[in-house]
Amino acid sequence: MSNDLGQLRYVPQNFRDLAETELGKELWSFLKHRDNLIRMETATLLDRAAVEPLAAGLVAEFGEEVSDDRVKQMIGHMVRQVMAAMGYETDRSALRITRPSLFTSGTTYRPAGSGPREAMKITKEQRDAWIKNTKNSAFNTWLNKQVRDENGVLLLEQLYAVARKYGIEKRYDNLNPGQQRMNIGVQLRKLVDPKEYEST
Repeated sequence: MSNDLGQLRYVPQNFRDLAETELGKELWSFLKHRDNLIRMETATLLDRAAVEPLAAGLVAEFGEEVSDDRVKQMIGHMVRQVMAAMGYETDRSALRITRPSLFTSGTTYRPAGSGPREAMKITKEQRDAWIKNTKNSAFNTWLNKQVRDENGVLLLEQLYAVARKYGIEKRYDNLNPGQQRMNIGVQLRKLVDPKEYEST
């Protein structure tokens, strides 16, 4: 993999509202990270959906709210553009992902100009268990203790109180609660000293 995608710009089309947020920008950057490009290309060589190996990193980096359907759709849209830039074209769409993951389905790719390729079912419970076990990174645990009640419900005013504590004043009231949490989360991750959450 020799492609330098640092300058590749995302064309958001129907995802402009999310793409222009901090979350959207961070997701695009995350997908172009060299390790993730290797993951997507390796999955492609193994005839797996390109998004599949990204799931654990996405949940660890952005929290369980990354399972929001629209966010996942945008990730798939972004991945399609990244894969095209690396010289791949769509092989199969909506391929069921047969292991516990953030994604229920994804697109497989093949080298541009090559012919099509020739195809276990994961339950919702297995997928939910996978997300639950993966979401508990040190940062997410630290933030969730401050912004969720005892039932796990996200308390938006507490989220914004934590944000203000670290100098984040912008609000995302036009987005759903999970998307608000992710946008604040990606900014906090840059501002909070890891010692604050790695010691908890």
